[in-house]
Parts: sequence; structure tokens; C-alpha cells
Amino acid sequence: MAPILSRFARPAAAVLLSLALPAWGEECTLEPLLPAPARIASQGLRVGVALGSGSAHGLAHIGVIQELEALGVDVVVVTGTSVGALFGALWASGLDGAQIERLAREADWLDGGQLAFSTQGLYSNAPLQKKLEGVFRGKPVEGWPRRFGAVATNLANGHRQLLASGSGALAVQASSAVPAYFRPVVIDGVKLADGALVEPVPVDAARALGAEFVIAVDVAYRPYEESVSGAAQYAFQAMHILVNALAEQQLRTADVAIRLDLHRTLTACGRDALIVEGRQALRRAAPHIAQALALAGERRSRR
Repeated sequence: MAPILSRFARPAAAVLLSLALPAWGEECTLEPLLPAPARIASQGLRVGVALGSGSAHGLAHIGVIQELEALGVDVVVVTGTSVGALFGALWASGLDGAQIERLAREADWLDGGQLAFSTQGLYSNAPLQKKLEGVFRGKPVEGWPRRFGAVATNLANGHRQLLASGSGALAVQASSAVPAYFRPVVIDGVKLADGALVEPVPVDAARALGAEFVIAVDVAYRPYEESVSGAAQYAFQAMHILVNALAEQQLRTADVAIRLDLHRTLTACGRDALIVEGRQALRRAAPHIAQALALAGERRSRR
């Protein structure tokens, strides 16, 4: 197990948990789940969860959500980027972790979209929007039980676009529109693309929506996880390097940050194992979440 690294970028200690996962190889070896931790009081704080980008790795977010529910953490703000926006939106809309897992098994939410025949992108991820519209049933983000925001990138100026009102399905579609692969998504006349270009782990977005305490989850692909060759792979490798650098900046501003290296687990054990690793990550982080919440609650009471 990699050591726990304490960060003090903010007055509250931000704890970065780097979780060691199974070594590369054909054999799947997963650690047994840790015992279930005690429930955690939110100390009257507005707790937010920031779910990061990472494509198929994002299935780990389901396990994170399930364990947060089991711990009794009262999460009132959920933000997400790309696949984090997908599972974050499902949770914020009122589904629980078990329901989200069932949905993930029933439909391939991470498929490649449909051919677009466009100079702006090879594919369209409009099918994702249609699936989500069926789940949300036209209820706007403002009417959801939890405050929600999806991060996208404004292609006209390169700035973050925080989508926190209107259609949640359209917000997720924009947040997950990988440039060149998917066509940009137009909202209110603005062309938007994947939010990982500006805020792959949306900690700042969670604070902008009122979170006083933020738990961040980073599941991005790591440049060191797989060798590359060929122009296309080098291009994606460059994006992974950019995303990881930006994610590191965001993690330093979180109150508790969890960083998982998941690609070897995915290749050796399959997608189901990622949900288990998300649960394991939260169980391992639980003592640090409880301690950080208690300290934050004390500071608040002294104001």
C-alpha cells in the first residue's frame, strides 16, 4: 500500500490517498474488502463530492457512491467531469448507488456513440443524452434532491463552463464530449467539449455550488499505465499528461482526495472489479474523512 501523503494547500489538511492496485498481469487478484467503517457525521457542513473524468475507470465512482451512502455522509453537492458527470448526475437526481449499479449493468453507458459524419468529430454522443432523458424524465437539475453541476469546456475561450441548471442529460453530454472523437455539444449557442480539458476533478466547481467540505475522487488514466506507439496513441498520451497535471492541482484544494490507479485492474479483472475498488477506496479513506470533517466542524464552531 502506498503511503498517505498529507497536503496543506488550504487551512484544512487535504489528504491524498494513493491506492496501490494489483500488479500488471493476466491473473486477477483483488484485496478482500476492508470491514465496514463506522458511520460518519457531517458536522453540519455542506459536504460536496467531486467525481473526476476517466472513461471506463469511472465505474469506480459507483462504489464510492455506495460506500458514502453506507457511511451516512450527508452529501448535498455533487459535481462531475465527463464520466464523473454521468454517475454524479444519476446520484444527484435521486437514484441510490444500488440503482446506479443496476443501470450500469443494463445499458452500456460508455459506448462509442453514433457516427456523426462531421468535420467537428467522428461521432456524436447524442445517444447518451437520450438514455439519460429517459432516466431523468424531463426534471431539470434545479429540481433534483442534491445540487449538481457538470463541468464542460467552452471551446470559444477555453474557460470552464459549469452546467448547473436546465437539462441534466444535456449537461452530461457536453461534459463528456471528448474533442475530435465526439462533436461539440451546443448549449445556448456555445460549443462545449469534455470538461477534463479544464477541470478533470471538479473541486472548484463543488465549492462554487456551495460545498464547504469537498471529497474528490480522481480515476484518470495515468501516462505510466500503458506503453504507447503511433500518432493517435501519442496524441491521447499527451492529453492524459495534461489531465493528470490539472487533476493534481485540483486534488491539492480538496479536503480529502482519493486517487486510484485503475487501468491494470480493468484489464486484468474487468469492469465489475472497478466498482469493488471504488468501495475499497472509500473504506480506506473513511478514517481520514471522519477526522477531517471533525476538524472542519471544530473550526466552524469557533468562528
